[in-house]
Amino acid sequence: MKKTWLLALVTAMMLIVAACSKEEAKPSDVDDTASTPPALLTLDTDVSYDADSKQLSATVAMTNPNEEPVKVTFNSSQRFQMTVMNDETTVFDYGSEYMFTESIIEETWAPGEKKVFDEVFPLTLEAGDYTVDFVGLAQVDGAPEMAVTDQQTLTVEAVETPTEEEPTEEPAEEPAEEPSDQPAQSNGAFRDVAIKVNGNTIDVSGYTDVEEFEWSVSDGHNLYAQGAAEVTSGGFTFGVLLDEEPPAGKSLFLEMTPIGGDVSSFRIQ
Repeated sequence: MKKTWLLALVTAMMLIVAACSKEEAKPSDVDDTASTPPALLTLDTDVSYDADSKQLSATVAMTNPNEEPVKVTFNSSQRFQMTVMNDETTVFDYGSEYMFTESIIEETWAPGEKKVFDEVFPLTLEAGDYTVDFVGLAQVDGAPEMAVTDQQTLTVEAVETPTEEEPTEEPAEEPAEEPSDQPAQSNGAFRDVAIKVNGNTIDVSGYTDVEEFEWSVSDGHNLYAQGAAEVTSGGFTFGVLLDEEPPAGKSLFLEMTPIGGDVSSFRIQ
């Protein structure tokens, strides 16, 4: 009888150990379903300089490399930052020299979706070697907070200036001040925008696919003039009469905003 009782006890203990072993072999409750965070937008850039027209052209392409749609956020209307350096000297800073709206822009990019931004900047560069640094300003929801950068090199060749013959006679009077012209600019919904400045008067013309837009002229802080313009057959012209003459050496900016669209900024030289 004693042996039978011992055998039953040993059998019960073995069953308990086996049950515990099975319990320990069960998968843990650790959440292993966390997905891989999405990748940031890729950045592909190109830059060129026309010494004759004194224009810097930049092309910035951003692509969603993910196999799923992603939510992309820009903290302003500026989509990328560009800096032109000559050795250690900054000769052009896109973010500092142009104005942008501070409204947050949220977009959904499809898998593989690519957007290209072409910009032309009036810029005088001396002959020499330059580096152009780009930073993508897109924030992808769920992706690591990292900056996507790219760099291009640029060589500006010296332009030979033809010698001018000295005039045989000096003019009797000082020539009248001529309106100042600057190279045509393209930005956003507006292209080939020509700006002519003559004292307190500014003449603006260009092309766009929108039907109507609002415009304003400011120095980034003070507003000098504002109004609206209509588009005829894809083209537009309007004049700006400044309320007051801006301080000498102060840079002015022309902002044009389609109804319900994004602001496009142009520098007035």
